Amino acid sequence: MGTRETCRVCFDSRTLWMSLLVPVVLLPLPILNPSEVSRCGYCLLVIAFFWVTEIIPLAVTSLLPIVLFPVFGIMSAKDTCMSYAKDTLMLFMGSLMVAVAVERWNLHRRIALRTLSLVGPQPKWLLFGIMLPCWFLSMWMSNTATAAMMMPIVNAILDQIKLTRHQHDTDETSIAMENRDSAHEKVELDSSLKSSTVAIDGGNKLTVNGKRQTVDKEFICLAKSFSLCVAFAANVGGMATLTGTPPNIIFKGQADLTFSKVGGSEVNFANWLAIGLPISAILFVFVWGWLYMYTVRTKILKCCQKDQDSYLAVRNVIRREANKLGTMKFPEVIVLVNFIILALLWVTRKPGFIPGWGDLLQNGYAGDSVPAVLIAIILFILPAKVPSFRRNGGDVPVQGQGYQPVLSWKAVNERMAWGVILLMGGGFALADACQRSGLSRWVSGHLLEMSSLEPWIIAMVLSIIISLATQVTSNAATATLFLPIVGEMATALGLNPLYFMIPCTLSTSLAFLLPVATPPNAIVFASGYLQVKDMVVVGFGINVFALIVVNCVLNAWTVPYYKLDVMPDFLTVNRTVVPNITPRMLLNLTLTP
Repeated sequence: MGTRETCRVCFDSRTLWMSLLVPVVLLPLPILNPSEVSRCGYCLLVIAFFWVTEIIPLAVTSLLPIVLFPVFGIMSAKDTCMSYAKDTLMLFMGSLMVAVAVERWNLHRRIALRTLSLVGPQPKWLLFGIMLPCWFLSMWMSNTATAAMMMPIVNAILDQIKLTRHQHDTDETSIAMENRDSAHEKVELDSSLKSSTVAIDGGNKLTVNGKRQTVDKEFICLAKSFSLCVAFAANVGGMATLTGTPPNIIFKGQADLTFSKVGGSEVNFANWLAIGLPISAILFVFVWGWLYMYTVRTKILKCCQKDQDSYLAVRNVIRREANKLGTMKFPEVIVLVNFIILALLWVTRKPGFIPGWGDLLQNGYAGDSVPAVLIAIILFILPAKVPSFRRNGGDVPVQGQGYQPVLSWKAVNERMAWGVILLMGGGFALADACQRSGLSRWVSGHLLEMSSLEPWIIAMVLSIIISLATQVTSNAATATLFLPIVGEMATALGLNPLYFMIPCTLSTSLAFLLPVATPPNAIVFASGYLQVKDMVVVGFGINVFALIVVNCVLNAWTVPYYKLDVMPDFLTVNRTVVPNITPRMLLNLTLTP
């Protein structure tokens, strides 16, 4: 067997040998330093390596804490398994079930096509019309499903533009050839054909002297802009709501864990909306303007002025696709009504400025998971067809031939993101273990060399680090690994843990640079219009602007809104006030039991 074949076999079997080699290589850590921190650090490194490399599925890696923590004496199996069924996971599961109902009855497609049919046919408004439904829908359902739903619509729009331009160019060429009657014009045409490349498309000579090549470049740039806006709008939209993306749910769970001594954190759907929605809206407008300027820079506007027929034809295509859906059907109405009720229940549970319906129950008994699971259960009960007892020929009802619920378990089982739920459960177990063993304090203590900096500078640095990490790893895994550490670091510095956790959570959604950063990026990259450099060039400016916005909003109104300038009393019990404290002294205080 040659060297090349050996390397290929090793690469193909990497799951086997890496799964055995990595735990063995890291084993000296708990052996040479037999402490609870070292044992937890060993488990963390093994799980983190499996998460980052994805040598086995993320969901399977998320089950490792159930084995590793009891074996290494960090947490009991009972306590570990309890992390897989937290309130925040039920919230996420309930919202996903409602999203499955939206997908099942194509309500999201109707919303997208309806929005596109209302905007103008010009490229800037088509860009806006594509982004708006992606942005809105990703607040409530998986951004992966949103991007997957939107890309076929975008491809249909681009195909129509390309077809109309092709017809337009063919007509212009035919007219030009017919008008060249004089011998002088024929000589010029022959000489130009000899000195130029003639583009052939479908057997027709389209253009000469590279004219068609220029049009193709402009079309490809337009296709790139339309594709990128799908991924970026889906990523930005998920930041707005607590259920919009897994990192937000992970933040909620770990914040509740940090504030468990006082009954959990004050973070809920309503007050997160007050922070996440403005940030998301600002980034939405910026991304739209940024991508529009990208098209202007490549002179697409000049092409658009010549090809107004292309965009008018696009409007007809959109309207034709929307008409295929017909009027809203009964199950769509049912899903839409329940969707609106769920959003209202989330917002009004504990709005803050007025009493909510949660105040009617005992203190701490109501959570955002209650309405999510309630609406999901209702969708399993309500019928998908209008009940009717009329008979057609005395045999079967005209409508409602048999009872069928709006949501079935088969549909949920096929579309539910079970892997993400397990990933979040494993993350909660890992965060709990890091906190109990003291590993989070140990790691955060070594980061306290930055304590001489202003808190807002530290928050910015942490946001940059996490935004870079999330480009190459799962955003859920990034949030799981970093949030416990930055929370302990804030506590050691005498700050509210949420001061670092909130910007770090939002930074995990700033995945604009690489196709592997997030599933929506991979979906649009698969369209074939994009190269990696396209995403990097366009996404870099968005990433920089987003980091600035996140940290400005943090200090402008997140701090007073969440009262992040107030250190909770239970977190200050074990802290000692030392004049002129140095990072080394603070490190020693942090590591002192």
